[in-house]
Amino acid sequence: MDLIYLHGFSSSPGGNKGRVTRQWAEARGIAFHAPDLNLPTFETLTITAQVEAVEALVRSLPDPPVLVGSSLGGFIATAVAHRGSRLKAMILLAPAIHFASRRLVDTGWAAYRAQGEMEVFHHGVGKPMRLGPDLLRDLPSWRGDDAWRLSVPTVVLHGRADAAVPVAESEAYTARNPEATLHVLDDDHGLLALPSLALLRAQLEAAFTL
Repeated sequence: MDLIYLHGFSSSPGGNKGRVTRQWAEARGIAFHAPDLNLPTFETLTITAQVEAVEALVRSLPDPPVLVGSSLGGFIATAVAHRGSRLKAMILLAPAIHFASRRLVDTGWAAYRAQGEMEVFHHGVGKPMRLGPDLLRDLPSWRGDDAWRLSVPTVVLHGRADAAVPVAESEAYTARNPEATLHVLDDDHGLLALPSLALLRAQLEAAFTL
C-alpha cells in the first residue's frame, strides 16, 4: 500500500512531520510519497494546481492510499476526497479545513486581498518569498469547503493551543462527518510534542490495518 504526505502552506515535504511520517513508512516497507505542493510555484500558488497534482498521484497508484495532510495539506486532502478520489483513509494534522472560506474574509489577509501580493516567510527554503495574486483568484472556486461531507475514514489531530488554525474548525468538520474522529491534544499548531507524535504513529498503524 501507499502513504502520501501533504505538507502545509509555505512549507515543503521535508518538514518535521513529513520526516516523521517518512521514517514510519520506510521502517515498514510502505511506499511513501511526499509531493512538493508549491505549485505551479510558490509565487503563483493555487489550490487547483495542488489538488490536481495529488489527484494525478492517487490515480497512478494501484490501490487507494492513506493521505496524511498537515495544515493546508489537510485542506488539500479533503478537497481531493470531496472530488471523488479513492482513498483508504485520511489523517489530518491541525488541518486548515476551511482554508478557502476563511481566507476570503480573514482580517490577517486583508492587506493581501487589497494589494494582490504579500511577502511570506517560506519555511521550506528558509527565507521570505513573494506570494502573488493567483491564489486569491483561485480561492472562490473552493468556496463551500465549510460544508463538505465525506465518507472517507478520517482521524483529526489538533492542538488546543493552536494559534494558526482554530480547533473549532476541526470540531465543526468532525461534527458533520460521522466517519471522522477528533483528538484534541495539549499542543500547538506544530503537533511536535512527544504524545502528539506517538498518537500520529499509532493512527498510521491503525490506518494500514483497516
